[in-house]
Amino acid sequence: MLPFLLASVLGSLAQVIAAHTACKGDCTYHISNSTVSASLTVSGASHAVSDITPAGGWTILSCDADSLAQEIRLVCSTAACEHLFEGQGAIDTVVLLPDTCAAGGFARVADVRIDIDQKVPKGVNSMIELGGNVTSTVFVLSVDRDFAATDVSKTGPVSFNIATYNSPSDSKRSVVERDNTTLAVNLPPIDIHDTFPLATASINCQNFTASISAGFTADIHANASLGLIVAGTVIPPEITQLEIFAGLDASVSGTLDVLATATGPLSTGKISLYSVALTGVNFPGILSLGPTFTIYGEIDANIDADLAVSVDLAYNLQNARLTIPVEDSPKDGSVTPANSALTLSVLPNINSNATVNASIIPELSVGINAFTFITAEVYLNVIGTASVELDLNASANAKVSTDGSVASGSVDGCVDIGAAFSTNVGADGSLFNFISGSVNYPLFSDSWDLYKKCFAAAGSTNASRRAEMPVPVERRATGLTCPSSASNITSIEQIIDQVITDIKAAV
Repeated sequence: MLPFLLASVLGSLAQVIAAHTACKGDCTYHISNSTVSASLTVSGASHAVSDITPAGGWTILSCDADSLAQEIRLVCSTAACEHLFEGQGAIDTVVLLPDTCAAGGFARVADVRIDIDQKVPKGVNSMIELGGNVTSTVFVLSVDRDFAATDVSKTGPVSFNIATYNSPSDSKRSVVERDNTTLAVNLPPIDIHDTFPLATASINCQNFTASISAGFTADIHANASLGLIVAGTVIPPEITQLEIFAGLDASVSGTLDVLATATGPLSTGKISLYSVALTGVNFPGILSLGPTFTIYGEIDANIDADLAVSVDLAYNLQNARLTIPVEDSPKDGSVTPANSALTLSVLPNINSNATVNASIIPELSVGINAFTFITAEVYLNVIGTASVELDLNASANAKVSTDGSVASGSVDGCVDIGAAFSTNVGADGSLFNFISGSVNYPLFSDSWDLYKKCFAAAGSTNASRRAEMPVPVERRATGLTCPSSASNITSIEQIIDQVITDIKAAV
């Protein structure tokens, strides 16, 4: 097993040495996957930047593949290893790690010592080239990403530059050549078809349980993009240039369903319905970007009669873009509504002034982590809201659809359905001079009347009657109540306790 593991490690190291020559003051590290490629270049005085890969004259004997702070056991295999000890010595030198140690990238040498155990495997011993002052010597290096602990008076400043690329082949070009190009990369498309319950609240009534429930059935297709240019210094840790490009294009088709046999208000607040992490950029200890796509939902309703409402909320989002600073994000995107359908059923004889406002909110957020001690987030979202306002007198089992017909029963009154859209960008956290606190900026917004009809008592549409916006019913602070026929509720406290319990359980 040991020879096999050693061969595997040496094979991985061979890939590293093929990718670069020995780092002496200037070094570039590449990452790439099927979606995103990026390069990190670190530059400083010759003695301040080195590496502990085979190209730098080292062979790793043992290290941790996951820990940012660790002890690495390694042997000097060629005279090139002596570069690590030049200048101020090994301590505080920024070194390139092999990919097998803590996901590669760069680290700071916190301590170095000669290992008491000088034994090395035979396969490694045969690769050692004698001739240097410390060749064949086994060392233990303590490394971490605490660049702030470095004595800059000894090392001098060490700068860095990161840029993303559209394909792995592009990463072979220098960062300088790419600096003036927008480096946004298309991430894998997102397709969602699912039903998301928003909330259910109920109350015990005489001989039955009355309730209000709401949920979304959503079809969402979204395309996100991500790009990055960032520069600054590793020693001391500072970012002087930060450009993040994030984009979202989406088609959203959602159907809101509300079924009520109880009366009263129902408010959920903003609820996460779906979330998925997307491919990001990760240079551990220096800068990491983690994009996430999330769907939020929210409903705010006040219902004073038994009813069932099903209404579409569909729209297309184009060219919504986020940049840093967020207030400079372009405002040339657009949201357009798609066709909307309504099915409304009112169950008993009612006089209704019900209002329902429901939102479905796709959001692209990008988490930022710099130098292990700085975190921030930027986001781009579109808040799509459907509002339903009813001012009705209806007979039992009356039904209304968007073609203006009354399928059964009789309806006298008005139905008004509107849609509103607001596309926003924002940031939260602290990131040098680029992000401070919480900010939110609207990019563009609009609203439409999707459906507005009044009906005569006989069931036919009264085209000459103008549908006026009903006055919203004042929000009840007492929670849900039973229909008027219920008689077993003895205290308002019982109602409140039951509603709070049900909402908490649902959310």
